[in-house]
Amino acid sequence: MSDATDDGRAHEAHEIRAAPNIDLPTIFERALSLEGSSRAAYLDDVCCGNDDLRREIESLLDAADPSHDDDHFSEPDPIPGRKIAGFTVVRLLGEGGHGRVYLARQQSPERDVATNDVNAGAATVMVAESGENAIVIAPESNLRITKESIERFLSSAKQSEIVLFQNECALLHEGIAMAAARALRVWLNAAPANAGLSGLRFEKLAGLIVNESEAEALTGEVDPRRALEALAKRMPGGTVIVTLGADGAIAALGAARYAHRGFVVDAVDTVGCGDAFVGVYLAAIAEGRDIAQALARGNAAGALAAMRAGALRSLPPRGEIDVVAVLPEKTKLKPRPPAEDEGAIPAHCLGCGYPLVGRAEGDACPECGRVVRRIMFAGRWANVTVRRRYGRAWWWAAGAGAALPLGAIGVGIATEGQRLSLSAGKQDLFGFTGLGLWALHVVLACVAQVGFARGLPQLGTARFGLGAAWLRIVAVVVILLVTFRFWFWSGDSALIALKSIFTLLCAVDLLFVVLLERAWRSAEFAPRRPLGLIAGSFGVLVTMIAVWRFDGRSATPLMQIGPIVIGMLLAWIAQATLARGIAREIRVRE
Repeated sequence: MSDATDDGRAHEAHEIRAAPNIDLPTIFERALSLEGSSRAAYLDDVCCGNDDLRREIESLLDAADPSHDDDHFSEPDPIPGRKIAGFTVVRLLGEGGHGRVYLARQQSPERDVATNDVNAGAATVMVAESGENAIVIAPESNLRITKESIERFLSSAKQSEIVLFQNECALLHEGIAMAAARALRVWLNAAPANAGLSGLRFEKLAGLIVNESEAEALTGEVDPRRALEALAKRMPGGTVIVTLGADGAIAALGAARYAHRGFVVDAVDTVGCGDAFVGVYLAAIAEGRDIAQALARGNAAGALAAMRAGALRSLPPRGEIDVVAVLPEKTKLKPRPPAEDEGAIPAHCLGCGYPLVGRAEGDACPECGRVVRRIMFAGRWANVTVRRRYGRAWWWAAGAGAALPLGAIGVGIATEGQRLSLSAGKQDLFGFTGLGLWALHVVLACVAQVGFARGLPQLGTARFGLGAAWLRIVAVVVILLVTFRFWFWSGDSALIALKSIFTLLCAVDLLFVVLLERAWRSAEFAPRRPLGLIAGSFGVLVTMIAVWRFDGRSATPLMQIGPIVIGMLLAWIAQATLARGIAREIRVRE
């Protein structure tokens, strides 16, 4: 199998593995003219035990099986000599169930190939960490649909059956008119909204499904509810649905109005969510369900699709939809487990980033040779960039933990300098070094916890953790203000303020220990004893007790500061250990 791309067009070519003295096109055409046992005997004779050649010819014969011809839209033949990427079309070999098969010449490496995809379209999908997407499309074959192919497609439809059109294909208005003339229930998913929708005959539609931006493009109304009313006036006898993304969908049929507020999910990839909604909604209508039930099922399908990466492989089975559709609106859904089909293959090589479209488990990456393995990550960890953040964050945490006791040692030596018979210069050196290390600890701690939060597998907990990390940064700034008397009070009040803020820092540290332990368990990594959680909790408890016992009046203040440092050190050892364990397990799974 050889892959090539040109300006967003994808091509799949079957390399001809025959020896130079074998004319594969002639063999293929001869075998195509035979049937049954005659074809088998001919292949036995001409292949002479060459299994690779036999499989190649049989694959082409299967693709050219004329029994499936009516299932495909006809497309014009490419002009012989037309260059597509690294291929030059020679002539048509056959036509059948997998489309038309062409003989083409590849320039580098130089060889003959048979291809069944010289005019296909392509889509480039970009997905943000939040799951939102943007799609760039090269329509190609979508724009070459003919009236004859639409007529052939509709020929088997029965009166009152549902037919769905989308605005990505050519001859939209003609297709709607042809379907309406057959007394079919015509539905339109007006995506994407563009100039092709001008002159739309709403009276021929039984139903219209649009999202918020498409509704605005058709009506000029920014408010989706006002847009719904405007569209409902144009379709007094039809159903209008406006999908609202995470907020569900609203619908109108005559004077009746419907709404379903959807479900709450941690979105991984929103590609295909709209398609899932449309397909499942119309399937529910075809089964005789009412609009309220259909909206619930459509929203359930869209929500489930958002929790798994990809378009086709994210579509949920009926069983999952049945379970979710009966739940109350705005129910928080649990993450879906990783896909177990071919869709679990990562989109890009984890070693070099090379696209792995069409590759199977066990294949080698064409770029770096890394063996393709299934990814077994759910939630935001399906994104390799998100889950690998622990590989860096745990180093920041380790650095924060190391700087803390070293800074305490430096400050302690400076404090006890006279007792240790140190000169004033050395006392200042140890003191400033200790304070510098503490400052380094503060910076590394903030950076590490931001990294922890941004790497959490669920979007909700990631946002919560990020808020806690920023709260820590604010608390550190307040501590500096109080310490250097830039605050409006001093004395005991300032000491109480410092103790309260240190308590807040302890709470944030404990929160991250819990979040990291939870991430470990939710990922179902190798079972382990909760030593990290125990050590972290104990360290935070020791720190909080020592902070509130501190009065600053002791003859040996290091005896009061020591337990605070030890407790904070335990908390950071726990965080660094958990993060390192997560990073290591992720690497093992990859």
